[in-house]
Amino acid sequence: MINPTLSTTKHLTQQDDASYAFFSGCQPAGIQLNDVAWSPYRDKTLLKPITVTVHPGEFLAIVGPNGSGKTSLLRCLYRTNKPTNGTILLDGKNLWSLSPRQCAQRIATVLQDTGGEFGLSVFEMVEIGLTPKSLMWGRSEEDTHIIESTLVLLDVAHLADRSFDSLSGGERQRVMIARALAQRPDVLILDEPTNHLDIRHQLDVLALLSKLPCTIIVSLHDLALASAYADRVLIMQEGEMKACAPPNEVFTKQRIKQVFDVETIIDEHPVTQRPRFSFYIND
Repeated sequence: MINPTLSTTKHLTQQDDASYAFFSGCQPAGIQLNDVAWSPYRDKTLLKPITVTVHPGEFLAIVGPNGSGKTSLLRCLYRTNKPTNGTILLDGKNLWSLSPRQCAQRIATVLQDTGGEFGLSVFEMVEIGLTPKSLMWGRSEEDTHIIESTLVLLDVAHLADRSFDSLSGGERQRVMIARALAQRPDVLILDEPTNHLDIRHQLDVLALLSKLPCTIIVSLHDLALASAYADRVLIMQEGEMKACAPPNEVFTKQRIKQVFDVETIIDEHPVTQRPRFSFYIND
């Protein structure tokens, strides 16, 4: 089913690799949050008012301790949690004024949990990503090319005929990212996409995301990965946005101590020239 002559994920560049051609129609969107807050309870706000603008084509990483509000914020952005206060604008339009299909045509999401039995092959799982923009029944030659390209980009082309249910956690994660890419979104939102991935695939996936011609919003636990790939980092603590700035500005010893309760040695990575961290406890 998959053309074995297609290239692997290694050494891909957005400018000269044909595997990115299916993204040519992408129009990176800007997202503006104006005093956005959310809670399922009347007497307790879980997500405190946040005002921030995500620029078209930007790679924004959201970091913070467990329970800091990262996932709650993302759920507001992909229309699972309707804000109890404030507005979210997608290219100037209220996100909640759009239909679910209109949102799906512009926003793709990769969640943490890919559990459950689907009874589909890997190829068929990725094919689902075509649905929001599909104009016809059946699979066209272009559809097949898009599916094959995304499978190659995520290094899962060799699994195309395998049952999705039989895959490891890391393989499932890469397939779900491939499905989101097949959607050809203007905004790609990912909740802990490096969970279950080995070191090489963590780096491959984030390098790939950083090259995509769309707006990327991703939550991460690993500060080093956020520092290495994000244009800006938004730090959350107890449902509140503490800072949003480029990595070399947002990651200070004092802020890391305040938010994560660890001491840090920060230096410059010799290859990326981004902040590099060594953590320790000094209680």
